Amino acid sequence: MTTPAATRAAPLPTAERSPAPDVARGVALLGIALANSVVHVVGRDLGPSLRPVDGTTADRVVDALVGLLVDNRSFPLFTLLVAYGTAVVVRRQAERGAPWPEARRLLVRRSLALLLLGVAHLVLLFEGDILTSYGFLGLGLVLLVRAPDRTLVVVGLLALLPLAALSGLDGLDGGGAAGSASGVPWDTTSAVGALAERAFGAVFLVVVGPVFTLLLVSSAVVGLLLARRRVLERPAEHLPLLRRLVVVGLPVSLVGAVPLVLTSTGVVALGGLPDYVVGALHGVTGVAGAVAFAALVALLVGRRQQAAARAGTTWRPGGAWWAASAVGRRSLTCYLLQSVVMVPLLAPWGAGLGVGAGTARVAAVGVATYALTVVVAVLLERAGRRGPAEVLLRWMVYGRRERAVAAPA
Repeated sequence: MTTPAATRAAPLPTAERSPAPDVARGVALLGIALANSVVHVVGRDLGPSLRPVDGTTADRVVDALVGLLVDNRSFPLFTLLVAYGTAVVVRRQAERGAPWPEARRLLVRRSLALLLLGVAHLVLLFEGDILTSYGFLGLGLVLLVRAPDRTLVVVGLLALLPLAALSGLDGLDGGGAAGSASGVPWDTTSAVGALAERAFGAVFLVVVGPVFTLLLVSSAVVGLLLARRRVLERPAEHLPLLRRLVVVGLPVSLVGAVPLVLTSTGVVALGGLPDYVVGALHGVTGVAGAVAFAALVALLVGRRQQAAARAGTTWRPGGAWWAASAVGRRSLTCYLLQSVVMVPLLAPWGAGLGVGAGTARVAAVGVATYALTVVVAVLLERAGRRGPAEVLLRWMVYGRRERAVAAPA
């Protein structure tokens, strides 16, 4: 006799959770804050990767670091972890006796809930929302989560083609954009005008969202494959594999990022097709960077777990590890909180700190915002509470209120 779906889907107690995925999510959110901050640079001539063409030395340093380590790396990393978590949910459902149709309904409900949250987030705050994309991705993962490994590999490789095609736009001046994000014929610098623009953009995104979701598939496939082998959950058992992923993936990511970094910082001027090619290269090699970073976190965790096991103890995250894990366990809350704080500070309709700003200034706002989310997550962790967005998501999926104990949805 099976238990109710909501009971089967109950999150693992903290003591039973592997820290590696949570830590990786927590750190990835810093990258997301930095990547999103540049979107709010207004009133400057923009070159490749939306970087001001006349940036200061501080701007160029930030551009180089973010271009090497963050852009087209943080979002693929988060996508990998989302897919990994999806596979874990399906596995746990099967282990507790749930038939596949029931697990599938759970994934569909969760994906639709993310879509609704994403549309609300987009309209109310931030046109760069990623929740809608993850909602569409979740619907696609329903088709992939039980596919054979070979099928996943083929799908992941084919998905690199649209990823390269659209990433190439990053290499063009202004990131390939012209005018306002939606091309609306009204002033978007006021709160009402910006709201109307985002509402217009939400309609557009719902229509074309499934197409843009193709950009996430390659990273998601890697997440599914890693989850099948429990690589991030049991890193101490996979140290050789993790080392190989880091040793191969990190250089590929860095080398692939260098050409776009050189053009976006004004060191090299190419123009035309070469700019497009370096943008495509940056995007495709970002998948390798995402895999390498996830593997690096798991490798560090695995080594600590292995050393603790040899000493007859169990390693538990402490200090910065614990704080990053607290953020990762409340990633939805912390992601939305970034917009609640950062968008009004940077947008023209708010404090306007992004108007005429360089990337160093907006990056500083992004880092400060992330630091605030860490404080909030740590306070919630100490109180033994889930994030409010996680509670809301669970209510949307399961249709009933649950005590807000600490665990992600």
